[in-house]
Amino acid sequence: MVRDLCMFAGRNENTQIAWFKISYSKDPGSLSSIINFMESHEVQTKFGHLDNITQQTGEYSIFTEIGKDVDVDDLARKIGGLEAVEKVEHGISEHRMIHLVDFPLNVIGVRGIIARAPTLVDIIRTLNDSAPHAEGLLTLSGLRGGIHAAKYFRNIMPLDDKNFASILAELYRAVGWGILEIDCDPETFEGKIIVKESFIADVYGETDQPVCAYMSGYFAGYLTEYSGKNIRVREVSCKATGNEVCEHIISPAPSGENQEHVITRGVSR
Repeated sequence: MVRDLCMFAGRNENTQIAWFKISYSKDPGSLSSIINFMESHEVQTKFGHLDNITQQTGEYSIFTEIGKDVDVDDLARKIGGLEAVEKVEHGISEHRMIHLVDFPLNVIGVRGIIARAPTLVDIIRTLNDSAPHAEGLLTLSGLRGGIHAAKYFRNIMPLDDKNFASILAELYRAVGWGILEIDCDPETFEGKIIVKESFIADVYGETDQPVCAYMSGYFAGYLTEYSGKNIRVREVSCKATGNEVCEHIISPAPSGENQEHVITRGVSR
């Protein structure tokens, strides 16, 4: 992951931004042959990522900066002629914008988008300022998102007491939501989650009330779906109120209560 990747590649009248999506056979040295070919043709990679499509094939997607005089169609044909390459898709970014080669973007099994954090926080702020029971609505929304995430991960990998917390932490970091420190007993489901660099709290600005109800709901949904128990999470300390980090407390809900129904009743009053 390139932390400081810009969406625009900058202005250079002598170069062009071209992208290539290369499907290749995963034989020993196959990817190296593609990379070596690019270097030999003075193709500068600005951004790239690898996907393992199957055990036999992979996909190498890159944005490149190359000379204005380079025939991109001809370069793509040459790449396609490499022994390891099965298929090449390519194009030129007319306005030098680095975007995602795969469209639409897939995030946790469904369509995703890239949005500026202030845009999402403005929605949260508008709810807090204008909607009755905004905290309940945001918690409910997060709850459903967390449930979906746990279901998705369970379908694609073993999810167990050793990795359920680290998978959630890795997800948060990967999508830019924050850095998590999770202390949760898998037997009692009591504990806490520390969120550093919360995108909500960082962008929201100073306030006298915690603002990360959506995250509390997300944690609760994920843990509830994973454990099969009704788990509650509440934010007790928020960076937006002047604390160094956001802290969310995990606890089991009273037996017999459906958390989503409890939240819904609170919203509808």
